[in-house]
Amino acid sequence: MQITFDPHNAQECATIARLLGTTTQPDTAQPDTATAEPETAPTWTPDQAQPDTATAQPETDCHGMVHDDTIHSTPASKNADGSWRAKRGQKEAYDAAIAAATAPPQATPQGMPMPQPASAAPATPPAPIDYKTMAERFMAKMADPDGLPAEYEAIYTALSIGYDDLETNQTSIARLSAYMDAVDNGDDHDGCVRHAMSA
Repeated sequence: MQITFDPHNAQECATIARLLGTTTQPDTAQPDTATAEPETAPTWTPDQAQPDTATAQPETDCHGMVHDDTIHSTPASKNADGSWRAKRGQKEAYDAAIAAATAPPQATPQGMPMPQPASAAPATPPAPIDYKTMAERFMAKMADPDGLPAEYEAIYTALSIGYDDLETNQTSIARLSAYMDAVDNGDDHDGCVRHAMSA
């Protein structure tokens, strides 16, 4: 019996070597590596890649839940709506898991608006003090011998209040009003000035 083969074809050389049960010295390295590559590459790559992608898809149900043996039926099966079947005696845990999978995304945005109302607090200062109300109050204190701890000119100077623009200058009106608040609290002239200037 005569067999012809191409000595340059590594696969044919390997086949002949297997049939004869011998390996030739020059061709030893080539058949071994050539045999290793075709056998391992086709069998290993498709078998490994395909099951991974195949298993990744069916593991999630319509709620986005992965199959869990503790709450889902052991032979993995789904209901008509696409959800995993509940394990017997685990209905409460099953319902809780579905609620946990769907509820948390809605709970987080509610926490965000909480800090924002606090920033709306600066809307209070713009309430202007009425000049006439403040002036009547100041005149009443000037008429009272114990109403003010100092002369009005000393108060104006200490608070940097100009008499000419007092009627329209809201800063001066606020300072004078704060000074009188401190007087009502029993502070002396210096304490009233400090309170008015820091207000």
